[in-house]
Amino acid sequence: MNRKRLLLYLIFVVYQFCAFIFTVMVDGHLDLLGLLKFIPWFKYITFLGVALIITDFVWFWIDRRATRKREQELIQENNVLKAKIYDLQESKGAGPAKEI
Repeated sequence: MNRKRLLLYLIFVVYQFCAFIFTVMVDGHLDLLGLLKFIPWFKYITFLGVALIITDFVWFWIDRRATRKREQELIQENNVLKAKIYDLQESKGAGPAKEI
């Protein structure tokens, strides 16, 4: 993950965490302009936001791991093909640096 994406996720996770803590602290202690009845909804929504961020991070990590594995397989296949071409050239007598 690049730094900009990590910074964005960090800011969003901190925001969601603070919103969740705020709703837990306010639940039943303050009446914010009649919004007290909606505080449980806020808790569930902020918890869902944190869960979505964690899910996205795990999904990205799994995808990146699979991409690295596939990249290594392609590098290995490329090396095998290079070796086969080199062997074919050697068997035909047309080596890479033939002297006259």
